[in-house]
Amino acid sequence: MNKIFTVITFLVFSHFFSQTTVFGGVAGLSFRKNNIKDSIVPTDTLTDRLMNYHLVKDPVHGTFFKKVDGNLNQPSLFFVSNKFGGTNKKVYGKIGSSIISSLGIDDFSDTLRINSPQLSSKILTFTKTDMDNKINPIVLLNKKTDPMLLIPEVLVFDNNLSTLDKQKIETYLSVKYGITINDISENNYVSSAGDILWDSKKNKNYNLRITGLGRDDAFGLYQKQSKNSEDEHIIMSLNTLKATNYQNPETLNPGTFLLWGDNNQSLSFKEADLLSAHPKRDMFRMWKAQIKNSAVQPVKTHVYLSLAGLSPSDKVLLRLFANESNYQNDISTDILGEKIGDKYVFKDIMWDIDHNGTEYFTFNLQDSQSELNIQMVSTCSDLGSGIVKISVPADLFPFTYSLISLSSNQTVVTPTSGSTNPIVFNNLLPDNYKLIIQKPGQSNIVRTFDLEGIANQNINDHYVWQGSPIELDLNTESYQYVLTSPAGQTSSTAPFLLNGTGNYQLKIKNKLNCEVNKSLSVLSQADYDALQSTSLFKKISVSPNPSHDGNLTVKVELKSIKPLTVKIFNSLGVLVKQGQYGPASDFNIPMNIPAVVGYYNIKIFIPEEGKGVNFLIN
Repeated sequence: MNKIFTVITFLVFSHFFSQTTVFGGVAGLSFRKNNIKDSIVPTDTLTDRLMNYHLVKDPVHGTFFKKVDGNLNQPSLFFVSNKFGGTNKKVYGKIGSSIISSLGIDDFSDTLRINSPQLSSKILTFTKTDMDNKINPIVLLNKKTDPMLLIPEVLVFDNNLSTLDKQKIETYLSVKYGITINDISENNYVSSAGDILWDSKKNKNYNLRITGLGRDDAFGLYQKQSKNSEDEHIIMSLNTLKATNYQNPETLNPGTFLLWGDNNQSLSFKEADLLSAHPKRDMFRMWKAQIKNSAVQPVKTHVYLSLAGLSPSDKVLLRLFANESNYQNDISTDILGEKIGDKYVFKDIMWDIDHNGTEYFTFNLQDSQSELNIQMVSTCSDLGSGIVKISVPADLFPFTYSLISLSSNQTVVTPTSGSTNPIVFNNLLPDNYKLIIQKPGQSNIVRTFDLEGIANQNINDHYVWQGSPIELDLNTESYQYVLTSPAGQTSSTAPFLLNGTGNYQLKIKNKLNCEVNKSLSVLSQADYDALQSTSLFKKISVSPNPSHDGNLTVKVELKSIKPLTVKIFNSLGVLVKQGQYGPASDFNIPMNIPAVVGYYNIKIFIPEEGKGVNFLIN
């Protein structure tokens, strides 16, 4: 009798999982494993292994085996795990002839690898096309062999999903588990209704650690608090943060989303700058948020920041820029954080008050030296002649000061007694500098200023037109820009686009309103090739490209002996490395930059001209 009952139960169970259904408006769902707990019990062993504040049940009890009836010769698989990557191949399961492992998907004819030496949470998406119709319709997850392995969700569709449907499923999983699907690719985040929640091209400099809150009833998605699986520092929550998402009692209107990503810079605070458009001690890392609000009232959240190493007397502000123009002009709403335990809490942040769908935010450090009235008082003519004048408060005397080149880390001015106001430096070369003021019994006061960047930016003189807009990677953190098109149209906010052939003018301005103008030409392929025929560059190569560790070698061959300068800019137009080399015709230059994932541009200059090479770290 027990055997008959077992067989009947298995048949009913198999029938249940064999049905092809619609999931969030996407047809063809053949199998779903969803293994989420709603609450914590005192004896729970998973409390330290939360994935975006969802508790995951023990992933597998014994062998987990499902047979899916129906046509599965072109399956689409979505697999979520906390332990993708690493160096050891651990088999998690299989679908038909495809093996699912910690290194990706193994198949007879193709592979999908997770190119990461570190174990991390990933959403693995795989589509198998079987022209011979021989895939065995089996979904198999191995029995649990690793107590730290969490597999919260698996989705299998019986067809090769469209790009849009894949983006919908990936968006659902990404928001739910706090796992970025973009990295440095160009995948949009899309709701079940087809609304673009995160536009990767418009947000190309902020496609890292994309995280979100949102409600999508078609998917059963109701995310009220989130952190990214790669980042323990930032958490957003509707009102007060709870132990799990389920325990958060706040409400969010259907179809409302708040997604954010960052520019991949460090979580440290920059020194106050005397010439930058953003002169304060802001964090290097900046976030961009996209908001889709189905209600009239703005979305309201608490923001939590975990950051070690600050003094108890330091104050941290959240700076919220309502739009691109406000960011360019350093106009922000500043909210003081409240220190609770090991976190700074910024309460009741109102998102998208102007209903334009975009916000920028970062954090600002107010310490003992932040409010000192130290100013650059040089004229633009002074700066052009290498004369720098810096006024200091009268009550700062007596003090000593020194000056360091940030590009070479060499001392330009040794410690000198401050006897005049303003401090005056003469005959400074174009460079990026750090001024250090030392007063007995106090911590050092640091200010930076850049005499080089306004003229030497990540900009080519000539571009080739290939039928799509060319976006300039400009350092909007430090400078303001006005781009004038061949037809006379002007743009003063990013993105700055070259939309066709012709001559453009780019006006660059620093905090003191000192300006330079650069002429940019966009040429047809024929005109560009003709121009290159007169170039003094014979050959340029960068290897390896892409790089995984930030090491690279720049090789340059010239038609004659010339001195050479190499500058490496990140995707934000910020200079991260440079080197100057004596006259030669052949150069073999090893270089190293921090292994931060993203796109870079390598500028190579000789006195007569410059070239640019794109470089990638993945």
